[in-house]
Amino acid sequence: MVRQKRGATSLGWGAMMRLTGQDLAAASSGKWLHDMPDYVQGIGSDTREFQAGEAFLALRGPSFDGHEHAYQIADQAVALIGDEQGLAQWKHLEIPQLKVQDTLQCLGDVAALHRSRLCNTQVVAITGSYGKTTVRSMLEIVLKYLNLHVAATQANYNNLIGVPQTLLGVGMQADVALIECGISEQGEMLRLSEIVQPDMVIVTGLSQAHSEGLGGFQGVVQEKSKLMTYLREKGWAVLGQGVLAQFEHAGCMPKQPIVSMGEDTVAWQLDGQVVTLTYAGQKVAVNILLPAQHWAEDMALVATVVLKLGEDMGRAWSLAEIGEALRAWQPVDGRLMIYNLAQFTLIDDAYNANPASMQAALDTLASLEGHRIAIIGDMLELGKDAAALHQKLNLHDIDEVFTVGSFSAGLQTKWPEKKIHVFRHVDDIVQYLKGQSFPRQQSTVLVKASRGTGLQHVVKTLQQRGQHVI
Repeated sequence: MVRQKRGATSLGWGAMMRLTGQDLAAASSGKWLHDMPDYVQGIGSDTREFQAGEAFLALRGPSFDGHEHAYQIADQAVALIGDEQGLAQWKHLEIPQLKVQDTLQCLGDVAALHRSRLCNTQVVAITGSYGKTTVRSMLEIVLKYLNLHVAATQANYNNLIGVPQTLLGVGMQADVALIECGISEQGEMLRLSEIVQPDMVIVTGLSQAHSEGLGGFQGVVQEKSKLMTYLREKGWAVLGQGVLAQFEHAGCMPKQPIVSMGEDTVAWQLDGQVVTLTYAGQKVAVNILLPAQHWAEDMALVATVVLKLGEDMGRAWSLAEIGEALRAWQPVDGRLMIYNLAQFTLIDDAYNANPASMQAALDTLASLEGHRIAIIGDMLELGKDAAALHQKLNLHDIDEVFTVGSFSAGLQTKWPEKKIHVFRHVDDIVQYLKGQSFPRQQSTVLVKASRGTGLQHVVKTLQQRGQHVI
């Protein structure tokens, strides 16, 4: 097991952020009422996690209004930030209040100001239809092992709210900030690029994920490419396998320098559960928990990024050091997390799904020994091509399949020779599993679906039959 070297820390949210009242007003084009604070030590938008010394920013959405909750933390806040309509609710509160036109816009503008002051931090923006969190988690463990101070996205804070919050939590002493950027609607990526102002962009891979809100696959490619719009001078991008060709086909080739995987980058080879990485005469082997090809690809991508970062930062890191750090990597919850239960193995990949990640998970399952069972839920937000994309899934070498949802049910017709059980709703399969001695001993069970399908409840049901996690 690799031990983290001394000096490698993960910076907390709000750590070392210090903005004056004048900074906030200038960044947001806002106006102070009831005096102005000298400075704030953070910006919070959730009363449940609010900390004294922060300014409370009231977000507004279709079904919620943060202005209504300001009274809960008014005695702890150094200031309140709201829009004109919201401030009317606060007229009895004698506390500094910053009036802005739009609080979400304000949050992004203030985060962009803080980011502009991170002069000694390499800001890495990570996007893609799949693999963002895996690549971020691998980079985080490698860079910490190499004695860098690293700040990184936590949980799924990768949207127009989460990205600014992550940036505001990057301390001035951070060497590297790893910022995941996810979108579901047109225009969001351009705004994220404006806020993050990345020194480096990583695009892991592109598929039909969220295509319903982005105008089809062509729209996905074009929107993802916009993360490079505000790439800083001398910045660069690393593109995962096949992304360069997708950009070329969509007519959105970036003008900035590009490192495309497969062209003088770290190469990989997978033999069972051993990944061999090679580059410029260097070679290192890394054991992984599953024979997952996409993990091998991600490790090569991460090694390429780290070597490039080393050049930019004047550090001479070796492939051997990177490989040593990667040996300590563990998958993130819900993303091919392995549970060694009493009589069977459970692979939890129920956090999200799109056609590329679903097929990768199925291929990984198919490469294992023993009785292989796939519990597949619908992949959501695929637009008009949803049914056809589900039909294209290849169930090769999988012994038993359970489907949940209307789209995945079509696999029973596509694969009549397979033992396929069809369920319309997650509650139906949960009740079925509770009444069965399922699965048989020495089986491996993969659970994979879009989060909205609810298969995390299937995972919990199966986990109750054993607790040991590897």
